[in-house]
Amino acid sequence: MSSLHQPPALSPVGIGHSHGSLTIYSAPKSVLTHIQWSINEVLGRPHELQWNSQPLSPGCYRTQLSWNGALGTGAKLASNLRGWHYLKFEVYEAAMNGSDGSLYMFTPELGLFRSNIGPHGDIMINEHQLNSALSHSIKDSEVVVEIEKMLGKQWNESLEPYRRVEIDGIDEAAGRISV
Repeated sequence: MSSLHQPPALSPVGIGHSHGSLTIYSAPKSVLTHIQWSINEVLGRPHELQWNSQPLSPGCYRTQLSWNGALGTGAKLASNLRGWHYLKFEVYEAAMNGSDGSLYMFTPELGLFRSNIGPHGDIMINEHQLNSALSHSIKDSEVVVEIEKMLGKQWNESLEPYRRVEIDGIDEAAGRISV
């Protein structure tokens, strides 16, 4: 009797290259160095983060980082950062080589949101998700609420004022610190 040797299954994390961005909208000053260590550990090399004061959360700071890494790096960053319960952040991993990208949004009040992102940056809702919303909802208004959850509406509403600070540059003259 011959035994067929099956090669081990490959983990989808780490196959191929990806890139994305990380935006930390609000982090207390006391943990900035620890956050940087954590990010550097996930990315496998040192990154010097430039922290700017966050005018919407006195005593807190914000930063942005573009990153390159293996597929799944966005998930690793989000998983690592969500352990710092007082952060507000967003991680985006681009769609690459036929794979969907990912978007992670986190606030202490709402927790972690994750969605698949298509090649044009749109949140992708699949047939299974829609069928589930339709089968568990009695009223049209309940279907709308479920679809809003799939789109991360609460997270978007919570993070939008912080995004506006990034876009409008409200505090160009605010203090900057480097960790």
